[in-house]
Amino acid sequence: MINKKSQAATSVASFILSFLASSHHWLHMGLLLLLGGSTSMMSTMSAVVWIRRFMIIATLVTVLLSFYRLYKHRCKVPWVISITTLSTLLSFGFIFYTIRNFGW
Repeated sequence: MINKKSQAATSVASFILSFLASSHHWLHMGLLLLLGGSTSMMSTMSAVVWIRRFMIIATLVTVLLSFYRLYKHRCKVPWVISITTLSTLLSFGFIFYTIRNFGW
């Protein structure tokens, strides 16, 4: 039997984690602020490119885990499926935007 509380918590957590993982631009700006402000922005951006790559990979892993959980538990709850699908579309949108504008 599927535990509906666990499944709903997983779906909501997946949405939150996808949003956080795909918001790496905010993290970049925070790191730039902490690492020296705008005077050294260009040199700092190349130094922390690994963070962008890590966040893209984290987003993809989160999406895969979300759909794996839906498949594993054979979820049929419409709102859980819709939240997972929405977070996936949002995540892929952020990934596409990031790679198109900033590269890998």
